Amino acid sequence: MDFTDVRLKKLDSSRFAEITGGISSNFYDIKQSFLSGKEADFADILVKEIWRGSLYKKLFEGVDEEFNDAFSDEIVSFVQLNQLNNRFASKKEYEFLFSSLVKLLSKIHFVKDTRFFAEFVLQNSIGLKQFAFFFLDDSLEELMVNSCDNVFVFHKQFGMCRVNTVFSENNVLDAIQKVAVTLGKEFSADNPLLDARLPDGCRANATLGELSPLGATLTIRKFPHVPLSIIDLIENGTITSEAAAFLWLMVDGFGTFPQNVLITGGSACGKTTILNVLSNFARLSERIVSIEDTVELSLPGRSNWVPFEARSSVAHEVSMDSLLRNAMRMRPDRIIVGEVRGSEALTFFTAMDTGHKGCLSTIHANNAREAIVKLQERPLSVPQSMLPLLDLIVVMQRRRLKSGGVERRVTQIVELSRMEDKVLFGTIFDYDNSINILKKTELVGGVLEKIGEVNSLTRLEVSSELRVRQKLLEWMFKQGIRKSMEVLEVIESYYYDRDKVLAAMKQTD
Repeated sequence: MDFTDVRLKKLDSSRFAEITGGISSNFYDIKQSFLSGKEADFADILVKEIWRGSLYKKLFEGVDEEFNDAFSDEIVSFVQLNQLNNRFASKKEYEFLFSSLVKLLSKIHFVKDTRFFAEFVLQNSIGLKQFAFFFLDDSLEELMVNSCDNVFVFHKQFGMCRVNTVFSENNVLDAIQKVAVTLGKEFSADNPLLDARLPDGCRANATLGELSPLGATLTIRKFPHVPLSIIDLIENGTITSEAAAFLWLMVDGFGTFPQNVLITGGSACGKTTILNVLSNFARLSERIVSIEDTVELSLPGRSNWVPFEARSSVAHEVSMDSLLRNAMRMRPDRIIVGEVRGSEALTFFTAMDTGHKGCLSTIHANNAREAIVKLQERPLSVPQSMLPLLDLIVVMQRRRLKSGGVERRVTQIVELSRMEDKVLFGTIFDYDNSINILKKTELVGGVLEKIGEVNSLTRLEVSSELRVRQKLLEWMFKQGIRKSMEVLEVIESYYYDRDKVLAAMKQTD
């Protein structure tokens, strides 16, 4: 027997799948139906009618003619008029269809969860159909179609999982072509590579069968519609409240002296999530310019934020380096680069050297020392003399659990300093594997002294501020304040009227 097919103990069961442990990867076995019998039959009819563009004339038991007419006028007609069977709906179009369908379903007594039912119908009609399970299951992060009979997903808790479903080659090619049509990109033998961002923010990559003996491939990385907040990360153990308060102060710098921070780690370890969270510590009064290869940052509630996305077409390429150079002329208070991996790295450090403070970015490297080595090598080519312009490196790791799941953790926060021509590392927070927690080291940290000096504060006053911010984060956790906009509101209120926020905290604590 092939050891890759060996199944161990059952790990979990959800609405969508049975998850079983395996040797090389776990197994994600899709359930036949996510709905009750009658709901499933009704959903099947609605999906077919949306696809065919005609109304099911025979009334379904428990559904009156008024629903049929409204469904035809509001849903079917809209889909046909906007040709949504051939392309992905824009965010605005999808939200209109979703809200309209939820409203219609509110009068159907046998549909228990109208929002999920509406999402199910739309994903199976104007979505990617056979891959609808991926978009419906919020616990899934990535879909990987290696071939039509070799499909994997990455589960937030259980990591890499093999999917039990086999798709036809036409299923895969139809899905890829829908991505290409939506973005107006040619996908053919002449252009067999496709890298794109879908209207809902997901990132898609596809290749034609000519490039692989296994056939066409499709990879989709899903991003949460609601970005995680710092409170979410404290709750799931990614970071402690003490370390979070420290990074909050570093990124904010009392509004006058923010530090330059680089986040490093391996693939899919949570670097972008941490980058997004840290970016939201910047004050709303600051102008943020972000540059990414594919837009992944989400900074809701900010009117003075300009996101840029590189363009990779051969004829009209606009590189991240070009966008970064342009950003430096836009009078930004903050420059954020999604990931440095080429010539933009030197430009990024040049921005720091010319006085841009509070710069944030990520890099692929396993630890702080590897990150510094990589920055100096081609094609990044940052001179050693410029490296101490970076104040802090936050190290992320994705760790496999004995239970078969995975966790993402901040494992180190390292400050950089200079002694003559050498770069020195000082570990301020370090992960203690014996108790599985990120702990503060005995190192005081030169960054705290620098921030204190610029703001005319003693070391004791800076330490006191750290404790206050830690208590505020813990208070938000206790009060259930987790949504990004809610957390942002508390943080911005703290910047504006510190005493008022602390008084409110004291009253409800």
